[in-house]
Amino acid sequence: MQTCIAAFNSMTAAIGAQRILSAAAIRSSVVKLNANQTARGCGYGLEFSCAQRQNVEALFVSRSIQVSSYIGG
Repeated sequence: MQTCIAAFNSMTAAIGAQRILSAAAIRSSVVKLNANQTARGCGYGLEFSCAQRQNVEALFVSRSIQVSSYIGG
């Protein structure tokens, strides 16, 4: 399974986004990101299956969830 990451500026934002994915039956896990993985320095990400990327993006747009960037896929 190839994994993608949605990057967030804070752990709080990543956990909130994880709850939304969980409610939609999409598995994810919060991960700490290194400065070289983001344009803004360290942050947190939400790792999920790249097969779900379109669903994840649609959910975040519909809920006005701000994602710093997507990594992978």
